[in-house]
Amino acid sequence: MISLVRKIRDRGAILSAEILFNRVVPAWLFRFSVGDLLELDLAQMRDSWHQLKSDDFVVSCVTDPQQRSELRKLTWNSVPLESTANDFGYSISKAGKSEPVIGGVWAARESFIEADLGFQIELQDHQAWLYCAYVDAGARGLGVYKRVLSFVGKDLSERDFNQLLVVIQPWNKASMHVHQRFCRGKIGRIIALRLGRLSFVFCTGSISKSGTLTTQQMAGPIELRIA
Repeated sequence: MISLVRKIRDRGAILSAEILFNRVVPAWLFRFSVGDLLELDLAQMRDSWHQLKSDDFVVSCVTDPQQRSELRKLTWNSVPLESTANDFGYSISKAGKSEPVIGGVWAARESFIEADLGFQIELQDHQAWLYCAYVDAGARGLGVYKRVLSFVGKDLSERDFNQLLVVIQPWNKASMHVHQRFCRGKIGRIIALRLGRLSFVFCTGSISKSGTLTTQQMAGPIELRIA
């Protein structure tokens, strides 16, 4: 009971209720999402990495297919593989050959699809999309996510990306807090509603979309582009 209260306190009541609701109600029946689209400062993230890097941790971009598959399982990445074949997977572990991975982050390029909600982000060559971040419960409070996120900024900068985007629910206080450290500004908001076969998508700010309604969440999602 104490553990449950602590989780609700850390996550916030609204986010905790949403997680529980999504576990009970299937995605094909109902989903509702509100997310603020933020641009993260790659230069600041890169500089932060030089301050935070430590011999106590090993952070890397995972390229081996088997290791990528294991990282997907660890981070609960359920995004359809066919839509994220060219994404970047990053892992962090404590130093030592036998140490397990304690955290991971995924960054999409080219495109990213939210199949449950029926929209797809179309990215320009210089844009990347941050998603599916995870830190093992036993490693939280050690600065693990700040380290791997800073490394992502360094790595993407070296790959000639100059814009990293992320969507965060406004009531996800923990996620908003850690990303605000590197935030350059809010670009807009994405609101999506799914009722059975119907998906509705609404946007504000510097986000354009190909439509508002789709009944083909995977085959014909609403396309979003960020200026």
